[in-house]
Amino acid sequence: MADKLVLNADLNYKTAEFTPEKCTVEKVIEVSGAEFKRFYEKPMKPNYYLSTYKNLMGFFDESYHCVLFINEQNGDGLLINSEGADYARYSQYIPNARGIIREHEQTGALEDLKIHMDCCIDRWLKQCANESKFGIPLTDLIDNSNLAEIFVDYASEMLSNDPRIETCELTSNTLEVSKRELVETRLYCPLKFEMDSDDGSGYPLEIDSANYIDYDDEINESIRRDLCSDKDAVERGLAAYLHDKNLNQKVYSAMPEVETRNGEIYGVVLVKSYGDLEKSELIDLTEELTGQLSDGWGEGFEQHPVTLDGDEVYISFWSSDDGYFLKPESEVFPTQNFEQTMGGIS
Repeated sequence: MADKLVLNADLNYKTAEFTPEKCTVEKVIEVSGAEFKRFYEKPMKPNYYLSTYKNLMGFFDESYHCVLFINEQNGDGLLINSEGADYARYSQYIPNARGIIREHEQTGALEDLKIHMDCCIDRWLKQCANESKFGIPLTDLIDNSNLAEIFVDYASEMLSNDPRIETCELTSNTLEVSKRELVETRLYCPLKFEMDSDDGSGYPLEIDSANYIDYDDEINESIRRDLCSDKDAVERGLAAYLHDKNLNQKVYSAMPEVETRNGEIYGVVLVKSYGDLEKSELIDLTEELTGQLSDGWGEGFEQHPVTLDGDEVYISFWSSDDGYFLKPESEVFPTQNFEQTMGGIS
């Protein structure tokens, strides 16, 4: 017999009434046991995660939109709505949150498979009730029309849930699958240009990026050569290094380049994704790409000079300055995007 169920719960004393609210989980984040402990011991303390994802949280569409943090050690969770703050303004402890998520993500076909197999096991036990030992022919499992239908349903459901897939329809003997069109998103960041100093100090000399506004093609050619050193990055760029499973599927490529705009030269990551990126996906992607520009690909690229008009120039897509950003085009050039939109209206 299974051990009794044990839950970690926050029990209220003599509660007169329960008033549950509709809560929409915008994102699920697994954190370490130590990080989770800091969450529930000091929920009013500012937190990095809440600062990063606070724009996902709030009350709209008649629902509280929250982020669910899960303890990677025991599966319990904290449901938090910060309402734009950096601390847990509204929160609730959720026992066995990981189990709830898994049940939510389980496809109908898997539930049908469980029911089917339970029925088979029950039937086999009844048929052999008087037998001390019996065998189950594998054909009972393989040559089964019900099981085949469940497998087809499972494949259809999994394909339909894949971010790359637009539609999945069953014809007479075929699953007809169509993929989503690729959508472009341009993420902009400032660039830092440096040269070796002549004073013998060994410290690089930062130079004005305006000196190299007309050298987009030369810089981009150097970037392409650098990416060619890794066969995985040739086609997908920085997307080849994404850790998030969902992003790795949805984002086809993330190519770094430079672009002159408004008399300034910017770093750009040209993202191609299967369908538009959701707000939470864009936040996650920006976080991962910032890491690549600072400590991954960008760290390697900035160590190799690019020859521009005879100068040996080191170009960085990242800096520790407070003014650094990696943002979508609409946030960096809001006025221009508005004018372009209005210009297309007759």
